[in-house]
Amino acid sequence: MKISKYKKTLFYVPVLFVFLFTCPGSFLMAQELTWVTAEGTALMDNHGEEDVKKIALKTAEQNAIEKFVGDSISAEAIIVNLRLSGGILGAIPYFRVVKKEILEEDVLEVVKNGEATASLTYKVKIKAGISEESEGNGKGISFNASLNKTSFKNGDEIQIRITPTKDSYVSIFNILEDEKILRLMPSRFKNETLLKANETFYFPSTSDKARGMSLIAHTPEGKKSTTEMFLILASKHPLKFDKDKFQEAVFGIYNGKTAFMNDLIKTVVSIPLSDRGEKLMQYEIREK
Repeated sequence: MKISKYKKTLFYVPVLFVFLFTCPGSFLMAQELTWVTAEGTALMDNHGEEDVKKIALKTAEQNAIEKFVGDSISAEAIIVNLRLSGGILGAIPYFRVVKKEILEEDVLEVVKNGEATASLTYKVKIKAGISEESEGNGKGISFNASLNKTSFKNGDEIQIRITPTKDSYVSIFNILEDEKILRLMPSRFKNETLLKANETFYFPSTSDKARGMSLIAHTPEGKKSTTEMFLILASKHPLKFDKDKFQEAVFGIYNGKTAFMNDLIKTVVSIPLSDRGEKLMQYEIREK
């Protein structure tokens, strides 16, 4: 890929952006912030100028949070909390950008391999002031979830039962013994993840099974037993994550290249505490 600067200036962006999130009678002026530098980009092909700037700035904010999280939160500590308390989200704070300063901006010509014409990309570099929020802690989304059993043999069918107390977007992950994470839902076969309050949902459902979808227990190659977990995340809005990084658990194929706990942490930290909930279910699989 060849990148060159595009000489014509298309945008005027104020040097300083400051967003103050306030509630009646309170201000965040005295709030302690951690400052992180990060970049964000957005293709200009199908968007107006304002939309392109917003997309690039939002990406830069998310990159700043992920960079901060990678330096400050230990995935090992999350695993310890998981083993001791049976939960993950309680150990993952909520971070947000409350101030940001534009350091650099540019428009680049990006020539992709095999293409004759260049695409224009807006690039922005920001200095982000990040705050840790505790409002809503302990008041997140609640739901009931269970497995058809907790001890399986190779070839046994696994089924997950979920009943949310309010309308929620639900994602299901499989945490393997080596702490790698596979994605069960959403997937190419089950992309709609909104569950209605007080309605019981089964995964796989009867209709899923009719289409040939199943969840079958099996031990890793060369092992007689394994202990794994299902992590169910409920959120007010659809969970945003890198689907290419979190490998789908389909067709029994697993090449070992999938996300780790720190990738999940980066996904969760941008969700307010009051807008998320979890259920962690441990189970055992034996060869026979």
